[in-house]
Amino acid sequence: MPAPRRLDGFAGQHLVVVPKPVRDAAARHALLRGLLVTDAGYFPNAEGHFVERTQGTATHLVIACLRGQGWVRTRTGERAVSAGDLVWLRANQAHSYGADSTDPWTIGWVHFTGDEAEAWSKHIGFTSEPAAILSHASAEGIAALKIEQIYLILEVGYAVPELISASLMLRSALNLAAHAVRTGGPTRSASERIAAVRDHLRESLAQPHRLGALAAAAGLSVPHFCTLFRRLTGYAPIDFLIRHRVQAACRLLDTTDQSIAAIAAEVGYEDPYYFTRCFRRVIGSSPRAYRRITKG
Repeated sequence: MPAPRRLDGFAGQHLVVVPKPVRDAAARHALLRGLLVTDAGYFPNAEGHFVERTQGTATHLVIACLRGQGWVRTRTGERAVSAGDLVWLRANQAHSYGADSTDPWTIGWVHFTGDEAEAWSKHIGFTSEPAAILSHASAEGIAALKIEQIYLILEVGYAVPELISASLMLRSALNLAAHAVRTGGPTRSASERIAAVRDHLRESLAQPHRLGALAAAAGLSVPHFCTLFRRLTGYAPIDFLIRHRVQAACRLLDTTDQSIAAIAAEVGYEDPYYFTRCFRRVIGSSPRAYRRITKG
C-alpha cells in the first residue's frame, strides 16, 4: 500500500500534548504513576492521515476507530482497521498507521505511560504483538468508551487534578473495553444467552441447579458454556452460584435473627453443615462468627 500523504490537521480536529516537564513531574505523583495520559486527541474524517515511527514511541497508544477505515503496520505485518475496532500500539515498537484512502477513519486516541499499562492490556485481552487489534465491539460500543473525549479534560489545563481526571477517564474506557470483549464480538448471541442464565441463577438461588441443564439453557456444550461463563463473570458457573448464595446469606445474617439452618435452607442448602463449609470457603469464617462481626 502506498503511504498516504500526511496532513498537518483535519477540520474539527483536537490535539493536546502534555509538556514534558509537566509529564516528568506528574510521573512521580502517587495517583499518576500507575497511569498517566501524555497526549490525547480526536481526528474526524482524517483524510490523508499517516504516521510513521521507525523507533516507536516511549508511550503506549490506544486508537478507537469510530467511523471509516484505516490500517496499522508493524514488524509483524499490516492489518486493516474498521469502525468498532480498538488498536493498542505498544511502547518502544516501530509502527506506522494511517487512514484508508477511500473511506478515511475518524479516530479518538490516547498516548499514556505507567506501571498499570501492561496489566490493563492483559485484562482487556490484547495479545503481546506490537500492534494488537480488538474487533469485538460495534461502532456504537467503541463510541461508548469516550476515548475521543479525553482531550477535553486536558484542554482545561495540565494541573494535577486535570491529569488525574484524564487518567480516571482512561481507566474507565479500558474497563469498558474489557467488558465489551467479554460480552460482545462473534459470540454475541451466545454471550446474551449466558447472561440470561447468569441472571436466572441470581433470581433463583434457592432452587437446585445442574451444570448440564444450565449449559443446555444457553444452547452450548458444557465445556464451551463453562469457558464463556467464566469469561463473562470471572467464575465457573457453580462457583458463581455458591458465591451469590453466600452473599444472600450474609444479608440475612446481617438483617434477621433467623437460625443458621433456616438461612441455609432459604439460600438453597438442605444441609446446614454443607452450607457452613461453603460459607467458610467464600467468606473465611463460619456464619456464626460472621454474624458476630461489627459492621459499618
